[in-house]
Amino acid sequence: MASGLALRNVLRRTKQTAVIGALQGATRPENLRMQNLLDIQVEIITADQLAGFDRIAMVDVQPHYFGEAFHRVDLVIDHHPEQAGYSAVFKDIRPNYGSTSTILTEHLRAVDANISERTATAMLYAIKSDTLFFNRQANRVDLEAFSYLYPLADAAMIRKMEGAEITMDRLEYVLKAKQNGRMVEQVFCSFIGASPREDFIPYVADFYLQLEDVQVDDRLRHRQRLARDVGAQSRLLAQRRASSCGSTSPTSAAPAATASMAKAVVPLRAFRDKFGNLQADQFTDKVLALALEFLHEHQPLGQAARQGVTSRRSAGDLRSRQATSPTA
Repeated sequence: MASGLALRNVLRRTKQTAVIGALQGATRPENLRMQNLLDIQVEIITADQLAGFDRIAMVDVQPHYFGEAFHRVDLVIDHHPEQAGYSAVFKDIRPNYGSTSTILTEHLRAVDANISERTATAMLYAIKSDTLFFNRQANRVDLEAFSYLYPLADAAMIRKMEGAEITMDRLEYVLKAKQNGRMVEQVFCSFIGASPREDFIPYVADFYLQLEDVQVDDRLRHRQRLARDVGAQSRLLAQRRASSCGSTSPTSAAPAATASMAKAVVPLRAFRDKFGNLQADQFTDKVLALALEFLHEHQPLGQAARQGVTSRRSAGDLRSRQATSPTA
């Protein structure tokens, strides 16, 4: 929504001449509160209505996310890794940026646009949210954009929007992840079962990424959020393992040269075909073992020997380490 407001500003259009549309309405509490507090009008558009628009621009997402609904668009601006399978007249995709709103801030400054308080507030909140307030996937350009927008935005309004982040529904899944989760060698893994909303998955992942002893491995250069298409599991998982199960990720991992936040979506059927019909604790053991195996395979030369680790561990060995885990 923030990027939509910004792009409309860049194009010097109004809500009558440039509609902010979505195929589905917002569901995350913070998005709903932002939409209401800033009076952002988002039209729900069906796939059949797309032909009625002269131009289609996408921000903070790419056409592949919507399956067969889009094959060609006019403009794509995104900070997620570039995907194939569509054509666009113009693309501005920068996976090394922490937020699409950072990209749009540069465009607004380039055309010397007058940024309203509402647009600045939305963009500032988007940058803060996307980067976990500069605790993940942020660099100098994100900080510069934040500094530029801050005096133009309404800080009190942002605090109101942030108040929607913690809800009882989300807290339930955070607690469930704690009860079922395990942490080994800075990798936290938990089976959270079926969830009624998809936003519970990244919320739980983001929450546990802030644990003192959990971190994104610099050799991977990306975090994976593994989810079922019919339920929800939140995991830190190596992209190679997700791909081997037939990943249908709407946002795949970034190239090794850049750091990016991403998720891998693996159909439950594909996972079962490869590893069998595992129970919850077995599922956690398997995903955790795969992640650790990948990490050990990519350790700098000599590091594994110094730490006395092996690239493969049995589920029993993993459980024995849980007794010394900081979150056991």
